[in-house]
Amino acid sequence: MQNTTRFKIWVCEYISAGGLVAEALPASLLQEGLLMRDALLADLAALGMDCITSHDYRVMPPAMAQSVAIQAHENAHSVWQQQLAEQDIDACWVIAPETQGILQALCHLVQDMGIPWVGCTAQAIADTTSKACMAELCHQAGVPVVPHVMLAELTTFESLSWYAQGQLHGWVVKPDDGAGCTATYYFKKDSELIEFKNNLINNSLLSQTQFLLQPYVPGIALSMSVVATANEVKVIAAHRQQVEIVNGEFTFNGAGVNEATDQILAMQRLAEQVHRAIPGLIGYWGADMILNAAGALVLVEINPRLTTPYIGLSRIMNSNPAGVILQAVLNNQLQADVASSSLRLTLNTLQEGGYDQV
Repeated sequence: MQNTTRFKIWVCEYISAGGLVAEALPASLLQEGLLMRDALLADLAALGMDCITSHDYRVMPPAMAQSVAIQAHENAHSVWQQQLAEQDIDACWVIAPETQGILQALCHLVQDMGIPWVGCTAQAIADTTSKACMAELCHQAGVPVVPHVMLAELTTFESLSWYAQGQLHGWVVKPDDGAGCTATYYFKKDSELIEFKNNLINNSLLSQTQFLLQPYVPGIALSMSVVATANEVKVIAAHRQQVEIVNGEFTFNGAGVNEATDQILAMQRLAEQVHRAIPGLIGYWGADMILNAAGALVLVEINPRLTTPYIGLSRIMNSNPAGVILQAVLNNQLQADVASSSLRLTLNTLQEGGYDQV
């Protein structure tokens, strides 16, 4: 980056920045968010940039940014809008869940004020927020993606074109608009799935949620960190995910950051396919996939924002990852190197803020 000493960037990690100021803070998501926030701020500070942000009054302010506390009675969006209007901001970088339209709304807030947005386009965010929409776009473009049907539309199993194709290893049910492993269930038997569907109407919370039904794909859970311009795409790190099924629910326990380098070339091909299917994926984005029994990658979902492995990227890359992403978004230049080593992030290390380097 050039002339960065006076570059002023607004950073908003939604949970820690006050997005949930009127609600109870979810401890695990807050901790993960704080680590991503601080990793990004450290990378931006290393580039010589001035960082502006906010923090929930219940959260410690960041050490490497000018931060405004948001109190319980305040509206976070109003505070953020005021910051953007008064601080002469050069660019905005938001880490927020795409669920419930949160990330897309913040994208529109920033763009309506005429400030450059460091991230995927609003359309790409919308296309990937809905897992059904994402899967359909990718399927139409020839991307190998886990098949699905909306659970509410299921009439008979025989109506599913993929039901009788090979041995079925169980079912996965997840929200169409969901985050991570939240409310993601595994059913071994058809009867268990039918019982779940029948019980939905009696659960006021779940009955209002649109669920996807997918076949369970056995294999190794992987993910990738990607940087892209409008025309180029580069996988900068390949990860193993620590995902378990506990009492019929999926849980995420951490990641082996860049521990899947043997799949980097296959991931690169997949990333290029995905980028053609959803061209608004610009800057940093992540994708989850399964390495199936046949040794092929099958796409599960796309995250149009920073993902958890970003926490460790500056430790295992030769270049500053924030600088690489800013070059891609603001200058349409992709000068990304691939991570050269690996590290492990577990729930314990996330809570302690430490890593096991490999």
